Amino acid sequence: MSETPQSDAGNAGADKAEAFDLADFMSDFEKQMAALRQRAQPARGLIDATSVRLVSDGGEVAVTVTISGKLVDVEFLPAAASVAPVDLAALVVDTYDRAATAARERTHDIVEGFVDHNAQARNLARRLMDQAAAERARRQSEES
Repeated sequence: MSETPQSDAGNAGADKAEAFDLADFMSDFEKQMAALRQRAQPARGLIDATSVRLVSDGGEVAVTVTISGKLVDVEFLPAAASVAPVDLAALVVDTYDRAATAARERTHDIVEGFVDHNAQARNLARRLMDQAAAERARRQSEES
């Protein structure tokens, strides 16, 4: 015996795929991005130091990329509400391209900043060790 459903006139078109709901998709996408932002919060300082955030010219979207051009975040700003989906998609791609280019241009500056920071930390450590050695020598000379 077969369990094949019978089609009837009342279900015409019921087996067709549901229409794509862009608003629902965008809402779900925003929720997923918010969850990712929440999980990234502990590493936010490192992300900020090694990434570039760029807002589209009309203020519709903000895109964040790493210094290597990897997409980190897409944020739809209030101005996006009045933009057609196809135009919004084009804005995301264009803003991403500009952010990735800016990130590549900043790579040297960002890496140099880390190197300088490490050099500053080493210099501070040396200075503290020198001060400790001088204090130790002073105490030893007082004891003699």
